Amino acid sequence: MSSTAEATPRNSSSAENEMQNLKIRPDDANSTEDVQVDSEQSKFSAILGILRKVVGVADVINLIPESDDEVERMLATLAWWFSKLLKHKGKIHKPFNSILGEQFFCRWDVGAGSPGTSSTERESTVASSITDVSAGSDSLPVHVEYITEQVSHHPPVSAFLYRCPQKGVEAAGLDHICAKFTGLSATVATGSESKGIFVTLKSRDNETYHTTHPVGNIVGWLRGNLKVQFAECSYIVCQKSRLAAVIEFKEERWFGKSKENVVGKVFKYDPQVFDKDTIMTWRLKDIPKSCSVVATFEGCWDKKVTVQRMNGNKKLGEAQTLLDMSDLDIAAKIVKPLEEQSDLESRRIWEPVATMMLQGKYGDATKLKRGIEERQRVLASERKEKSTAFVPALFKADYSGGKPELLDAAVINI
Repeated sequence: MSSTAEATPRNSSSAENEMQNLKIRPDDANSTEDVQVDSEQSKFSAILGILRKVVGVADVINLIPESDDEVERMLATLAWWFSKLLKHKGKIHKPFNSILGEQFFCRWDVGAGSPGTSSTERESTVASSITDVSAGSDSLPVHVEYITEQVSHHPPVSAFLYRCPQKGVEAAGLDHICAKFTGLSATVATGSESKGIFVTLKSRDNETYHTTHPVGNIVGWLRGNLKVQFAECSYIVCQKSRLAAVIEFKEERWFGKSKENVVGKVFKYDPQVFDKDTIMTWRLKDIPKSCSVVATFEGCWDKKVTVQRMNGNKKLGEAQTLLDMSDLDIAAKIVKPLEEQSDLESRRIWEPVATMMLQGKYGDATKLKRGIEERQRVLASERKEKSTAFVPALFKADYSGGKPELLDAAVINI
């Protein structure tokens, strides 16, 4: 579950090291654990543990500026799309394994000022995500809320919603992943239930940007230092503005550092000729000449990406910074105290396991984890005997389109 939870205890030098490296507290069971592969943990179980980290949505949505320029709104969405990859820099971590019906709520308070998106503003102010909290802002904070629920266990699917009522921005989707092993790496991609993230600008007559997740390759098994390399193509399509972006990742070198590992184009298309599903199969070389290119971008997804506005083949002005990862930092989640959470909230469920892990009592942590899992098996058996299906408490049961809807009566504990 993105910004939600999975864990198998492992050996560690001390609870203090865990606290420092993982930044988790006894009352913070929604945090992550470093992944190590040893004799007690097979490669398969290790990879299953980190899948959700690779294609999840624990990231935070940015305040996409309300520019009157539709291209600038697309570029702001593109900047947000890159910003959510921030969590994949450095070591891979694996979360706890969400139980059916598990919920997680949090919020972020950020500066009300929107990041600049004009070519002039972009040079001085990075079109960044909400993770980059504006320092020194005198304006009232903007609240961004995150709501998620594990709505299926077989297959494991989580529904989630980010929303910023003050800015009229929402982002919804489903977490569902799949993986396959290819030699010395594992390829992680979205499962059949996940259709990507749908970003909606309510202030723009529900202008919606359908974004897809990248494919991740987990490498470094021989060195015992796992990291993510992205591959293939991802897409952003806005049917209302008839703009689309193809994001193409380049294969990274085994040795040394790649100069740049991502390139792409933003272009105008004719919906009477090309539909969204067709566009989402294209590589850059497949973009027809009939589609007018309005911007190109390139760089390193984990460092800096620049954008060049275009009018067909003609450059408009100088290239500007789209996003600089070095300027971003993940903001702390604001979560209700443990005593104010329900029994189905992540930190209430996993706090005892996390406490044992921090104390180095991994055997006790394993017993507690197994107890939680056994309780889920009992509940599943009872539902089967009664021929009753699990009904989500927060989201509508029909999420087949990939864009879950929050129930009007959903109890949101933020």
